[in-house]
Amino acid sequence: YEESCGEMNTKQTTFFSLLAISGLCTILYLGILLQSDFNLGKDTKYVNLAKRSTMRNVTQTPFLFNHTAGHLNYDVWKYAVGFLVDDLRLKRDFPHKPTTRSTAQSLRVVFNEFSLDINDRGIYGHRMYGVLYPPTTGDYSFIVELTQVSCSCSVEFWLSTDIDPRNSRKLISAEMPYMVDHNTPIGPMSYVPAGSTSVSLHSGKAYFFEFLEKAFDGMVISEVKWRTPLETKFTSIPPISFAMAVELNKTTGQYVESPMATALLGPLPTSVLQSHRRTNFVGDTVYPITQINVLPPCEFKPEYVSKHYVAPYTGVSQVFESTVYPPDDTWFRKGTEPGAGNSPVNQKIALDVITLYKKAFDEAKTGGEVVGLHYMEQTKNRDSGSRFLLEMDIMMTDGLVHTSEFVYLQNDNKLCHLSNLQWTPNADVYLVVSLKNLGEWVKHLCYNLEDLYAQTHDDHFELVVVDYDSQDMNVESIMKNSALKRWKYIKKTGPFSRSGGLQAGIDYVTDPNSIVMTIDMHLTLPMGFVEYTRRHVIQ
Repeated sequence: YEESCGEMNTKQTTFFSLLAISGLCTILYLGILLQSDFNLGKDTKYVNLAKRSTMRNVTQTPFLFNHTAGHLNYDVWKYAVGFLVDDLRLKRDFPHKPTTRSTAQSLRVVFNEFSLDINDRGIYGHRMYGVLYPPTTGDYSFIVELTQVSCSCSVEFWLSTDIDPRNSRKLISAEMPYMVDHNTPIGPMSYVPAGSTSVSLHSGKAYFFEFLEKAFDGMVISEVKWRTPLETKFTSIPPISFAMAVELNKTTGQYVESPMATALLGPLPTSVLQSHRRTNFVGDTVYPITQINVLPPCEFKPEYVSKHYVAPYTGVSQVFESTVYPPDDTWFRKGTEPGAGNSPVNQKIALDVITLYKKAFDEAKTGGEVVGLHYMEQTKNRDSGSRFLLEMDIMMTDGLVHTSEFVYLQNDNKLCHLSNLQWTPNADVYLVVSLKNLGEWVKHLCYNLEDLYAQTHDDHFELVVVDYDSQDMNVESIMKNSALKRWKYIKKTGPFSRSGGLQAGIDYVTDPNSIVMTIDMHLTLPMGFVEYTRRHVIQ
């Protein structure tokens, strides 16, 4: 630049040459400005966000000369089970290791499973984030609009009080679980913040934001919109009002080093980790069991067992459902109507059972004290009474213990211990899966069971994987590199057969006192799953 302009001799050039070279110098000068911080007078300062991402206050919008303006960071996770954003957070590689990192030019996510490979359908999670620049100071309102909804989905929108991601707060959270008809989309629907309907934002100040979406099985188009202080309707957020939070290295696909990148790769804020999902489901609870027999023995004779021929595929309609106490919130939603969770035990019946058990415990003089009910299941036996899985909290001289036993409440209001119907706390449980070309799901299952073992220290379960010569990944290597204590890999050839693979896994188990549980791959198992299985399998 200096050389070009310095060598120009105005006395030896024409007027047009002067204009051309001056234009070139101006272009070169602006090119320099695009790549660096600069000042234009006292009141105007423009900032390169990739270098100055911790900047709190600026007097003018800093993205005017920033090459990331009009773009957002866009991370995608494949093989993210479930339809809740919390399901995405359960992934071990969230938020640090997405399947892909790219950019987007609007706060709009389109999920259409039918455009994906059959093995990839319904298992994507999306995260958009960036820096928001309000065009004017005042109160802003936000909504998440869902259109073409024919799936189970969940969305969240977070906004920081400044440019720091760690100061983010959740403004919007919405779920559309268990759609009935995937072929008939509904919508549009708009979701607004649960609390205040507006937030105060200042022009010239940068705000970090994050938009999360998790969908399963179908299609949905979701978009974050705003209503500015100068508008009466919600509109799409224009590209001039946002920029990428961090720059991506085009070669590695990783963040360019910056204070913002450090914040994004650090631990999740406590507010993000606080889940809104139910936590009192018995399958999420793990604790050691102590057997204290204080009730008189009796035998269980179920009256609901069919004495007639049961045709194939009809047994499921003849199941006697149990009720639970306390309520475990295992509800779900069919379209917009609540529905197939566990109904609660009648409160009077629950109190009667607790009172009878406490009376028998006090009369046994064990030296302990019944301090409360932990969990109860009731299965009615038609006319003669009800069977209960009764789990009590007992304070003994050496501390709190938990009991778990099957008891029977007779019609004459007598409670007894079912001597012929009790579960085995230390029974070996074999989890059997059959698969082909589902390597990422094997990783997910191994991570899930590693976490289960780390929390429960349960040495009495084993994963059995029957693999029909998968080509996408080395499944046996995945299992070898896992932290699982007990596992078995069985390789089979020929056409994939789910039932044939499960049978091969079942045949591997030779101990007649063990429990075999066949499971699907597309699951996240609760930490108490193995123990919960034992409680409901009687030899």
